[in-house]
Amino acid sequence: MLGPLENLLTINIFTAIMGLISGILLLWFSSEMVIKKITPIAKFFGVKELVITILGVSILSSLPELTVSVFAAAQGKADISLGNIIGSNFVTLTFVTAICAIIAPIMIRTEIKERESSWMTLSTASIFVLAIDGKLTRIDGIILMSLYLPYIITVIKEAVKESKETKVKTERDKNILLHIIIGILAVFGIIIGANITLTSGQFIGENAGLSNLVLGILIFAFGTSLPELSVALAATFKKKADITIGEIYASNIFTALFVLGFCCIITPMTLFEDPLIPSNLVKYDIPFLILAGIIIQIFVTTGSKLVRLEALIIILLYIYFVLSHFFNLPLCF
Repeated sequence: MLGPLENLLTINIFTAIMGLISGILLLWFSSEMVIKKITPIAKFFGVKELVITILGVSILSSLPELTVSVFAAAQGKADISLGNIIGSNFVTLTFVTAICAIIAPIMIRTEIKERESSWMTLSTASIFVLAIDGKLTRIDGIILMSLYLPYIITVIKEAVKESKETKVKTERDKNILLHIIIGILAVFGIIIGANITLTSGQFIGENAGLSNLVLGILIFAFGTSLPELSVALAATFKKKADITIGEIYASNIFTALFVLGFCCIITPMTLFEDPLIPSNLVKYDIPFLILAGIIIQIFVTTGSKLVRLEALIIILLYIYFVLSHFFNLPLCF
């Protein structure tokens, strides 16, 4: 994806380290710009910042998952395609949420409790039900993409209703087109920064002697989640809880339903041949993601905020998930 720049980043360790630092700086700068532009855009259309986050930022920030998964699916690598989606969603849901809540407890609005949180759990459960027979067909892909429609239609309907109800006489921002262009360019800046960071990190990891398994779990799944992490952290530091948790949930819903559905339509996936011997991805990883979603669902529905103690439990869940891929830990499904 980076073309000639990738060759430059991987000349030696020094260029890789410089690339890693540059990628992180680009991530932070671009994330700051995205957060700054969400407010004027939301004000112009008379909707909440959460709506702009769901309809724009969360979808664009999921482009790394879309790119990696689609290319893997097109090459017939179903395990990489689905594994990237599940791994990235798990990192976003647990690690990103927990880090943000540790920095500052996250206030959870009623609409996020009732809509985004429920849809996130439903999207993962749908993948499990469709994948349990070892195959994800084009029909399954259509089902997943169809499930995304009622969610996004609900968001749009509520946004239109809200815009009509909150119409007040305010001066129209004449620079709205510039805000939108800068916001979109900033999101692409996040994606490029994530790719630079991922490429540099992979090169450093390989030269440090890390195995493919470690690279896959700690770098690729984590790397494709960098856009969501950077946006969520920038929103957390600016105390914009709606953007923080809304971007995490909406991105996971889009990735699980639309991205995976699109991949299935391109190339049907065979996850395992023998129904009696399901793959670890279906037997362990997807159920663990569902479990994480249920635990977080309990946390966000039993209080008005996600506190630091709950965040520590979530981060422990992430650590356990990672370690389970290296050691024979209990808790199998």
